[in-house]
This record gives sequence, structure tokens and C-alpha cells, in this order.
Amino acid sequence: MPVYVVTVSGEIPLRSSRTRPRFYRRLVENLRDAVERAGGRVLGHEVVEAKVVLRTDVDVTEALSKVFGVHRVGVVAEYQFKDLKDLVAWASSEARDLVANKRFAVRVKRSGSHDFTSLDVAREVGAALKEYSAGVDLENPEVTVEIEVRGSRAFIYKRAAEGPGGLPVGVEGRALALFSGGFDSPVAAWLVAKRGVQVDFLHFTLGSTRATYLAFKVARELSSKWLHGYRPRFVVVDFRKVVAEVASKVSWPMRQVVLRALMYTAASRLAVAGGYNAIVTGESIGQASSQTLRNLQAVEEYAKPSRPVLRPLLGFDKEEIVALSRRIGFYELSSKVPEACAIAPSRVETHATAGMVEEEVRKVDMSLVEKAVEGARSFDTLSSRPDDVIPSDDVEIDFIPEDALLVDAREWRGVDDGSLPGAIPLSRLDPDNVPRDKVVVVFCDTGAISTIVAEMLRKKGLRAYSLRGGLKRCGEGG
Repeated sequence: MPVYVVTVSGEIPLRSSRTRPRFYRRLVENLRDAVERAGGRVLGHEVVEAKVVLRTDVDVTEALSKVFGVHRVGVVAEYQFKDLKDLVAWASSEARDLVANKRFAVRVKRSGSHDFTSLDVAREVGAALKEYSAGVDLENPEVTVEIEVRGSRAFIYKRAAEGPGGLPVGVEGRALALFSGGFDSPVAAWLVAKRGVQVDFLHFTLGSTRATYLAFKVARELSSKWLHGYRPRFVVVDFRKVVAEVASKVSWPMRQVVLRALMYTAASRLAVAGGYNAIVTGESIGQASSQTLRNLQAVEEYAKPSRPVLRPLLGFDKEEIVALSRRIGFYELSSKVPEACAIAPSRVETHATAGMVEEEVRKVDMSLVEKAVEGARSFDTLSSRPDDVIPSDDVEIDFIPEDALLVDAREWRGVDDGSLPGAIPLSRLDPDNVPRDKVVVVFCDTGAISTIVAEMLRKKGLRAYSLRGGLKRCGEGG
């Protein structure tokens, strides 16, 4: 039975006596959730000063090290000792393999009433271990034997992992994070969650649904590994008609700024409806033309968001953001998320004002924004699948989801070569044997025939889509 000593982040013990118990309760709940997500069970726990002693049925060190509010996770051996001699005999037996042929030091922390000091324990254990080691080295040891003595119990650390620190998720309210899934938005959401905030994700589909599909995968990874104690939501707002409206009616230099303002407007309404305390964005001053300080001011003054807008990346440069993305484990997934195509083919306005934004927004049919907000779809990031976020109303799809069933509709021409890997001919498809939640992607040369076939399969109850542009588009790099 693994035993862990979880050291809490330094902020928690400093809280008032009235607040501190709530933080510890939330931390324990989140630790339990992390253990269960990792396939384990908590067999017991206790809070001892600024530490949580946790017993589980399987090794969950990595999962515990990703719980906000944790400073350090130690995998320990535990012993109920009688006296100093008994303690030294046990500790030297447990640590013998740790110091074998290595220079070592013994560090002891002690609390409670004893007839010996921490230095006594360190001296006696060090003497007992010396013959198995390469000698004692208090200045530059290869191995440090860490022992904690609390009352009549002792813990010796076998190995340890650093935690992220911060505050337990759930002690500081809820926030809705604008989430593209690229490098910036996941890091912004992570930083806000680190301060104890329950973060849900708001994704705007601006063009390809592939971006939405991949963004969900990033959100799912962030949720499963870092966001404990609740079930994060991934809210999708289809903004494609809004993008088309802005592109056709707003002046070129103001398109990016206006689109950002409309996203703020939508986010504000959803934040109010969902009972959120704040909105989170991944904006960084000057990182893009639309993110100059004056543009951010203009957008916020126009949109007048009903919740505070948190921008944890304001002072970060791109290299710092990417480095943090690598460190916390999102880089590979985020690097696959395509950036939305710019809707302003010429110079973007960098000195906008709220008045300029308002003047351009008057050209936009705001009912499109209202309908997009009303049609928002929400998904549980822990139980939903990436292909669940693909709009069911779209007959055409511009990418092939993982695990999709590929159907080649070209056989009416007798073509049996040049197909996609894993595809089956339409003649071999038995709709009755296809699970109703399975995504079916039908393709032909140009997408014309496959669209007809996909619509027919939908009438038979299948989740069928036509590959937009067909194999010709794939061959052109689409």
C-alpha cells in the first residue's frame, strides 16, 4: 500500500484559522479525484500540520504531482517506533539501498515531545548507514536521506516529485476561458486554475471544424491531468456566419478588432448565464496587431464585459509562453491546432478606439451573434469524445477524425486504386452493423457524390459526413 506525504503549498498554512480548513478540505477532495482518475483508490488520509498523509492502493505519484495546491509529493515508508534505538534500526534498514556506494547526508525534521533531538537522529542513522555508502558528505551529497519524525511515527522518503504549487482548484470561484487550443489559451487557463479557479473553456468555431476538434483534445488533456475536483465544460459557439458577416461588411483594418469585440460580447453573455465570476483570455500585449494596448482598451470599452477579464499572459513573450506550454505538457497537442486565417488581408488597425469599434459594429447583423450564443453547445471534457464536438448539421467535413470509418463512394466508376488507407468500398458497408455514435466519412474524387451518399446514410441513422473537396482536395494538400 503506497503511502504519500503531500506537502501543501506555502500559502495555505498562512490562511486564517477560519479559511484554512476549507482550503484543506478542497485539497483533499482534489487529491482524491486525482487518485481516482489515475485508476486508484484512497484508502485513508489525515492532515498533519502543513502536510497530508495519503494512503492509496496503487502508485499515483505523477497524478498527485499535478494537483494545484501541492508543493511536493513524497513516497514514504512509515513506521511506529518505540524509542531512538528502534527508530535508528528501522531507518537504517529502509535507507540502506538508497545510499549504497554513494556519498550521502541525513536530514531530519521533527515535531512532538521526544527525549532526543533531530540532530541525534541524523547522527545515529548516518553512523549506521556509513558502512554501506561511499561516505558522509554534508556539503555536496549524492543522496539525501530525508526523515520526518512526528510524535511516535517516522517517515522516510523513498522518492519525491515537485508539485505545481498554487491554490486548490475550487477555492476561488469559476471562470470562462476563451480557448483556441493553441499555445496561449491553454497556458492562460492553466495559470488561472493554479490560483484556485475552476476553469471552463469557451471555443469559437471561426472556420474549419478541425480546429474545434483539436482544441477539444487540448482541453481534455488539460482537464484530465490538471483540473481536479470538478468536471470542466467545453462550450462551443459557431461563429462562422459572424466571421463571414464581418469579412463582408467591416473595413479591412478593423476586421480583427471587431471580431475580437464580438467574441467579448458573446463571452460576456455566456459568463453571466453560466454564473461565472470572470472571463479569461490568452492575450499578450503587442503579440499580434489586434492585441496592442490601445486595441485591447478599445475592445473592452466597447464590449463592456459584465465580468472581469483576466489576462495572465499580458507580460509574457511568445518564447516564454511556448516554454511553459512544453513544461506543463500541452506543446505537442497545441502545435497541431491550426491558426484561424486572418480576415484582414491588409494592415490591421493598431490604434483603435471604442468609437471606431462601435461605428464598424453598426454594419454587422447582431442577430447572428445572438443566434450563435443561443446555439452554444456544451460538452463534458472528461466523458465526451473529440468527434462529439463536430457539428451534426454539417454534412461536409474538411478533415478525417481519428477512428472514423472511411467509405469510398467512387466504385460506381470502377475505381479500385488510389483510395485512402483503411477505407472500405460503399458496397461493403452494412449500416445496420455500424455503431450509431461512429463517425463515418464518405469520400469520392470531388466531394459531389460523397455528399449525396452521406445524406442517404444519415437517413439510415448514421453519423455520416462527406469529405469536402474529395480526394482531389487531399491531393492538393487540403
